[in-house]
Amino acid sequence: MNTTYHQALDSMTFPEETTDRMTNDLARAIAERQKHAACETTTASCEPAASQTHASGGRALRFKKRWRLVAAASLAGALLVGSAGAIAATGTLTTVKGLVDDVFNGAPASTEVIDAIGRPIGASASCNGVTITADAVVGDRWNYIVVFSIARDDGEPFDVTPNDAGTLPLMFEGPSGTHIDWMNGGGGGIHFYDADPNDNAIQMVESISVDTFNSKGIIGNTARVHLENLCVLDDVDGLRTLVEGSWDLKFEMNYDDMTIDLPAGFSVDYNGLTADIESVAVSPVAITVDFTAHDVMNWQDQSDGKMSDHNSAEMDRIMNLPILITLADGTVLDATKSGASSQSNDDGTTSVHKGYVFDVLAEPEDITSVSIAGTEVWQR
Repeated sequence: MNTTYHQALDSMTFPEETTDRMTNDLARAIAERQKHAACETTTASCEPAASQTHASGGRALRFKKRWRLVAAASLAGALLVGSAGAIAATGTLTTVKGLVDDVFNGAPASTEVIDAIGRPIGASASCNGVTITADAVVGDRWNYIVVFSIARDDGEPFDVTPNDAGTLPLMFEGPSGTHIDWMNGGGGGIHFYDADPNDNAIQMVESISVDTFNSKGIIGNTARVHLENLCVLDDVDGLRTLVEGSWDLKFEMNYDDMTIDLPAGFSVDYNGLTADIESVAVSPVAITVDFTAHDVMNWQDQSDGKMSDHNSAEMDRIMNLPILITLADGTVLDATKSGASSQSNDDGTTSVHKGYVFDVLAEPEDITSVSIAGTEVWQR
């Protein structure tokens, strides 16, 4: 492993997770604001929209070795409702719209790799006195972490107070987020922090696990970023617009792929069914597992647009394959409830692509074992 890469990431220490109160307040505020906006644009009754994807991010462990380049797990669930929702819910090929954009608005910014980290060159957009720039990207075949800077053009700092966890209570509205060409779907989280409270910039981090239509991974594809209306959540005014505007930028997903393939080709039993484990891959930032479950979801109609308890349980039954990663210091990373995408097959099975971005920098020498449904896949 590149020593400079380790030092660059490990020096970015991230504080403890945001409190449950902030997460719940944020999710509730987003839902209320989106419902209010929908009511203003339609004469139909305002019902909650149906969830389009399954992405679980709840984790109870607190880890000793944190780094700012990874999103806070406690924010993932709330932000999937808002700014990361489009990432989790939407996949896209290299569409006609994307091709037209490349022809008339120029090719995506190239990304130079320095010490394994991708550095997009000139990937920025400005609107209403604020410039957003893609500063760095790291990852593996299926998982990526992008750091953006959000800077005021007048040189003044943003007037936003960090919460108790040290993160900034910010979000982008609407269909905001990053979409990768050939992306099929995915899930993860976003968080904001202020690396230097005395300068004119704050930082945004996306931490996402995806799959692709062509099964070739995301490295080399184009990342297309669309962000709308930077908002802040506070205890007095609730969710309010901090900077109105729209920002679009694009860059190559280029970085050193540190994926390591682990042994696969075996079967396990979990949740009352059997699954064939087809591939297992780890990297310093994530674990990815592809498997085929020998059953399909017993899906029920949802006329009210809400996810029923039955359907939620069926998704968990198929997708929540137990995955545990043990580190040398005794820390156990539980990827059981991580995000996943699935496809039902004609033979009564379900193909599942499951990814989990770590909350720690887990170099290969730090990992002592990987187990799936009680079966040791790898042990040092």
